[in-house]
Amino acid sequence: MEAKVLYLNRDLKQQSPPDFTTLLAAKHQLTEYRLNTAEQLPEPCSLADYNLLFVNYSVVQMLASAQLCGLLQQAASRQIPCIVLGNHNDGDFRDHILQLGFCDYLCTPLTQPVLNSKIQTHLNLAQLSLKANQQDQLLDQQCDTFCDELATVQDAAILCLAAMARMRDQSTGDHILRTQQYVKALAEYLRFLPEFEEELNDDRVIELIYKSAALHDIGKVGIADHILQKPGPLSSTEYAEMKNHALFGYNAVRSAERLLEREPGEYAARFLSIAKQITLSHHERWDGKGYPQGLTGSEIPLVARIMAVADVYDAVISQRPYKSGLDHEQAHRIIVEGRCRHFDPAVVDAFDAIHDVFSHIAATLETRFPPACDYPFKTFPASLQ
Repeated sequence: MEAKVLYLNRDLKQQSPPDFTTLLAAKHQLTEYRLNTAEQLPEPCSLADYNLLFVNYSVVQMLASAQLCGLLQQAASRQIPCIVLGNHNDGDFRDHILQLGFCDYLCTPLTQPVLNSKIQTHLNLAQLSLKANQQDQLLDQQCDTFCDELATVQDAAILCLAAMARMRDQSTGDHILRTQQYVKALAEYLRFLPEFEEELNDDRVIELIYKSAALHDIGKVGIADHILQKPGPLSSTEYAEMKNHALFGYNAVRSAERLLEREPGEYAARFLSIAKQITLSHHERWDGKGYPQGLTGSEIPLVARIMAVADVYDAVISQRPYKSGLDHEQAHRIIVEGRCRHFDPAVVDAFDAIHDVFSHIAATLETRFPPACDYPFKTFPASLQ
C-alpha cells in the first residue's frame, strides 16, 4: 500500500537523514514540511491529505506540550499514525516517545525492508481501526433506531390500551391522554424541589412516569358494563365493585411482569414498578380515607400522589352521563381545598403554581381522539374477509 507521508522536520542547516528521505521517496509519496518556529505547524485540515505522519525528534523538542497534544489529537481523529524519527538507540527513549502519545519510534539509519515493514504495519492497523470505528458507528445508529422503534411500539401498545378503554367508557380515552400530560407537568415542577430531587432525578424517570400514567385506569376494563356505563350515580354495591379497578389494573401489570420471558433490565423494571404503584394507589388519600389499602401521607407512593391530583382534576372538568363538567376555576378550587385531606400538600402547591398549564392541556387535548376512532365493539365485523 502506497503511503502519503507528511514529514515534519526542523528548519536547520543540516539535511534530513539521507537514508530516510531516499528510502521513503522510493516507494511512497513524501512531503517534507520544515518549521522555523512552533507556530508554523500545518493547518489541521491539511492533515487530511496524508495517511502517515513522521515527526523529527527535533520538532518534538521544539513544540510545547499543548501543541504536541493538539497535533496528536488531530491525527488520531483522522486515523493517521504518528511516528517519531530520531537517533536515540535505547529502549527508555522509545518508551518516552510512546508515553507522549506517538505510535512508534524509528531510529536512523534505516533499511528499506524495515522502513517498508513499519509503514505497512501502521497503515494496516490504521485501516483496521478505521473499519472498527465505522462498524461501531453503524452499530450505534442501528441501536438508536431499534431503541426509537421499540419506544414507539411501547407507546403504541399503551395507547392501544387507552383506545380499548375508550370503547368501554367514552370519557376514559381522552382522560388517559390528558392525565398523562398533567402528571408530566407536575413531575417536571416537583423535580426541582429538594425533597423530590432524588426520586425525580432525571429525564428518563419523568418519561417513565408519563408513560405509566396512561395505565392508571386500565383496570376499568374488568368492570362490568352495567356499572361502568351506568348513566346515573352508583349504588353502594356498585361503587364497591368500581373500586376494584385499582386492584384489577395492578394485577394486570403484575401478570405482565410475570409473563416476561426474561429478567427485565433497569429501565423496564422501573417502568413496571411505577405502573404498579400508579394503578394500585392513585385513589389513596393523604388523610388515609382512600382505597384500596387506606394508606396515609407519604406511605402513598409519590407517583400515585401526583396521579391523584391529575385524575381528580380531569374528572371534575369532564362531562359524564350523570353530570356536567365544571370549569377550570371550579376545578382549581376543589383541588386546593383538598390540600392535606385528599392530596399531598406539596403536590397541591405545585398544581397551584402551574394550574394555567392544566387549563391549556385540557383545552388542547379536548378532542384528541377524532370521531372516526369512536367505534363501539359491536360495530366490528365478527370475522375479517
